[in-house]
Amino acid sequence: MNHELIDRYIYAVTRRLPQKLRGDVDAELAGLISDMLETRCGAVTPTEKDVRVVLTELGAPGKLAAKYSGDEGSALIGGEYFLLYKFVLKLVLPIAAAGVAFASVLALLLNGGPQSGDPAEIFTAVFQPIGGAFAGVIQAFAIITIVFAVLERKKVSFGEGDFIDVLPLVPVKNERIKPWEPIAGMALCVVMALVFLAFPQVMGGWMDGVGWIPALDTSVIRGFWLPIVLWAALGIGKETLRLVEGRYTRRLAIAASAANPVIAACAAVTFWSSWIMNPVFLARMGEIFGEEGPIAMAVIGKAHLIFLGVVFFALIVETVTFWVKALKYGK
Repeated sequence: MNHELIDRYIYAVTRRLPQKLRGDVDAELAGLISDMLETRCGAVTPTEKDVRVVLTELGAPGKLAAKYSGDEGSALIGGEYFLLYKFVLKLVLPIAAAGVAFASVLALLLNGGPQSGDPAEIFTAVFQPIGGAFAGVIQAFAIITIVFAVLERKKVSFGEGDFIDVLPLVPVKNERIKPWEPIAGMALCVVMALVFLAFPQVMGGWMDGVGWIPALDTSVIRGFWLPIVLWAALGIGKETLRLVEGRYTRRLAIAASAANPVIAACAAVTFWSSWIMNPVFLARMGEIFGEEGPIAMAVIGKAHLIFLGVVFFALIVETVTFWVKALKYGK
């Protein structure tokens, strides 16, 4: 039979199972619940009370999921603990990597950053955040493993005694947020901070007889480290909430509505002024295009404003999308 509580219960059981198991477990549970309701009610249409009784007899979703997963007898961390353990690892490890890498970039900036194009200096600056991210992942993994091992040994309850009224809503396809999306967003925030603050010189062009010329004035853009850091931090925080929510909700839309105007302000403070463009780069572009390319020179000279416009447009689209999906699917 179709019933919201049954759908929510099956979703609560299957959502943390491997993708390859979900279809079979979904079908098996639906059939099992239908048989139990038929045994209990016969030809009479089951009431919500009957559904609640049957679901209670089946037990907490976490414990049932552990049985289906085959992890119930794991040595160090098993059963429902292991399923939640894997879920927390997927959630925390990318955040730990992004956070430590971002902190490494900030520390590199405060120490002066790479001052030249020396390959050894750039190599060190690139791999310092990568090494920090790897160390952060290892530390987070160790801490989470120890915590869940203790929970397993102490048999700490996750409060699933009365689980019927707190079953999660079943998100529709378009409402779900795939985990890779916010993780990619966090990585993008870290890369943005890394490029703008540590390696702004990588954005530029090769000029014959001169060599590589940065498009941005490196000293000017590094002077805007505070709005860039705030921009990246708010972006990481927003993506973290997306990862935690897993679906489009009003809380997520409100958070985006609060964070995105501040991000837009940070971007405007950084990129509004033409001072951010490297005058040497613009001069060389003028020599190359001369009078033959006034439109191209106009575009190059306003590249910082074009980039700012793209950022504004992306933030507006994101905010509107979050609200439309939250109002359409959120409950």
